[in-house]
Amino acid sequence: MLGILSIVLFGASLSPIPLYAGDQKIVTDMCDKKVEVPVEPKRIACMHCVSPEKIMTLGGGSSILLMAEQSPWAYRLYPEIKKAKSNKGVTPEQLRDMNVDFVLYSPGMTKEAPFSTAGLKTICAFSAETRPRNLDEYRQNFERQISMFGDLLGPEAKARAEKYNAYFDRKVKEILSVTSKIEKKDRPRVYYGGLHGSPLGSQGNGSVMHWNTDVSGGNYLPAALDDNHATATLQQVRSWDPDIVLLSGYYDSSDDLKKNPDWASLKAVKNGKVYHLPRGIYTWDHASGEGVLLMIHMAKIFYPEQFQGWDMIQEMKTFYSQVYGKTVTDEDAERILNCLPPPRMEAAAAKTGDAILR
Repeated sequence: MLGILSIVLFGASLSPIPLYAGDQKIVTDMCDKKVEVPVEPKRIACMHCVSPEKIMTLGGGSSILLMAEQSPWAYRLYPEIKKAKSNKGVTPEQLRDMNVDFVLYSPGMTKEAPFSTAGLKTICAFSAETRPRNLDEYRQNFERQISMFGDLLGPEAKARAEKYNAYFDRKVKEILSVTSKIEKKDRPRVYYGGLHGSPLGSQGNGSVMHWNTDVSGGNYLPAALDDNHATATLQQVRSWDPDIVLLSGYYDSSDDLKKNPDWASLKAVKNGKVYHLPRGIYTWDHASGEGVLLMIHMAKIFYPEQFQGWDMIQEMKTFYSQVYGKTVTDEDAERILNCLPPPRMEAAAAKTGDAILR
């Protein structure tokens, strides 16, 4: 009846008001595009790698129809995502036949045109082209992204998003109350690598790791690379000679830089200042909601005395409980910090000979 009424009232004009306005809403995505989507989406195609984490942590995991493989902790804490199918090799035409509500994409990583040409609704989840160029922009942009996912998923998710943003804002201010007083010349010189299976795979100027490291009080060396996902050269890393090396949670920690003659002479490697970053629900260093925990973790690495009163295990338990509504034990938190999977999954993998997902 509402659809017929809409046609009668608005059909004579060129109004963009949807036929079933009561079942639709308008959302502004991260490319500033306004998109009409279902009020309560049930079939979401995640073609952007970080989107599933945002959806599940805001309580919408059961609405994910397609996604890339997630971490063991994601399946442990959000078992509803196990029903999601792989997005690998799926065509726009197949997505249309699956009646997806919309496709989440990121320009540069995913081409939007084939999906829209196939008649699919598309939501830009992140755009590297408009990534933040200062810390204030980063804080606003990250909170805006969380809010957008809350708007997409509905009232309950919106409330969760507001709770997350309040925690994020509070913790960033608490960390900055210490690190903002440290002059740049006194900050450790930090190199981050390990993306795409290589210690040279990094994130450059304006990236999440750039700003996370900045909040934590580090001098982020790959900011010299003007690309979101950047690749450093060995010569650059040697010339930087970092005080600290951070390796992505995606990187295989069995690749010991101390045994690599190309890296062994670096100050950070010789001094044992190489750290493998945590991987929980998602890899903390890759635009994860857990990135706020990473800021605390890195601040403790950079300035152990100034942040010695911060109990990382307790902070994690509080975050997962109060913000994500999930319970983790002390052992769980320790394993996440050390980039290890849940113990039962590790035992099962060892028994069957299967590789543990990293």
